[in-house]
Amino acid sequence: MISRIGSILCLIMAGYFLATAGYALLNASDYAVGTARLMRYVIVPGAIGLIFLLVALFVKSDRRLLIGIYAFASLIGLFAFEAFLTWRSIQGSIGLAGFMQDKDASYERYQRSVPPTYTLKALNRDLKVPSLAEMIMGAVPGEEVLLCTRGGKPVSYVADRYGLRNPDEVHDAPVKLLLLGDSFTEGICLPEGEDIASQIRAEEPAMVNTGSRGAGPLYELAVLRRWGDKLRPEHSVIFFFEGNDWQNIRKELTFPFLTDALDPSKPVGPVASAVNSPEAINQLLMTWWGEQRQTLEGFLGRRSWRRNFFALQQSALVMGLHYPKATVDKPVYPQILHAARSTVDQWGGTLTLVYVPQVDRFVGLLPSASVYDELRIRVRDAADQAGLDFVDLVPLIEAQKSPRSVYAADAHFNAEGARLAAEAVLQHLGK
Repeated sequence: MISRIGSILCLIMAGYFLATAGYALLNASDYAVGTARLMRYVIVPGAIGLIFLLVALFVKSDRRLLIGIYAFASLIGLFAFEAFLTWRSIQGSIGLAGFMQDKDASYERYQRSVPPTYTLKALNRDLKVPSLAEMIMGAVPGEEVLLCTRGGKPVSYVADRYGLRNPDEVHDAPVKLLLLGDSFTEGICLPEGEDIASQIRAEEPAMVNTGSRGAGPLYELAVLRRWGDKLRPEHSVIFFFEGNDWQNIRKELTFPFLTDALDPSKPVGPVASAVNSPEAINQLLMTWWGEQRQTLEGFLGRRSWRRNFFALQQSALVMGLHYPKATVDKPVYPQILHAARSTVDQWGGTLTLVYVPQVDRFVGLLPSASVYDELRIRVRDAADQAGLDFVDLVPLIEAQKSPRSVYAADAHFNAEGARLAAEAVLQHLGK
């Protein structure tokens, strides 16, 4: 009986680590590329799994039992720690789902615009918008947009005449600066005055912010082609987020309304049609709000937290052993930047790319910057080849006493992080 218990415990340990290595091999392009990832996700867990398998088969029963008990207890301890970190992470980011603590809170005032966790890119996808000219690039004009909740209280803004996050009067005068980017640029979960755009606007009022949650490089090129030619700003700034912009490209290439942006002969619009009519948009928004569940269950249902939990991702992150997926070559990215540069050249403007690091690179106990820098170097080189100015926020954040302190619990910039980004942009532009 003792021998059997020891064998079972050791086989559980062997199965867990061998499964980890097996998953990495099945997804080799993400996790088995380069020395660091190969060691972390394949060789080390594979070797540990093999050792426990050999212990289960060949070590004496009493020693096998002791090894199995100690190892299994350690694994249970890691999962308990992971559960704590996962719950803390959920608590920190649940506001992104728009969850309000007040049971009597009403979402009615926001239901004429896009719900939290939904994107304009998804709006065009679900409407089956066929072309760049018909693409919708803003929320419903004049309506209140719910960004998230902070401390259980809503954070929102009223969209301008084009559905963007700006004071409407900014469109009544010439524009000097155009911002393009994703949720960091839109200012997710940051009230007016705290977001990047607001802090830049304090020094440069003639600025239009087109930032939109879920946007990626190809989406931003589409926005630049449409609004850039209309506004003709002196300076255009694209924010590149290290966390998911590279992965966004693959999905964006499946949407014809975005791939049109790579073809300078394609009209940019906007063109009204049946697919992007107010009636079609309102009907889809009603469907989305009917599906939207601002609850903990609804939030968890949209995240891959189970897989991450069994992978001990949060624990690995704290230890500095969680690495981003490998940076797979994407030849289309330099094409996107060249197309963006050609666009601003039409009116003699300048174009700057701002690199926004993800919080994960600043969290771990062990140094892992070299793994994260694979993407950073690739993006910088692409910007140089396209003739773009490059502003790197990594050294600026690294210079802070606590780099982690410039990020909110939901992994976006807090007001201090937004201030650093805004000052970097202004300084680069000589403001």
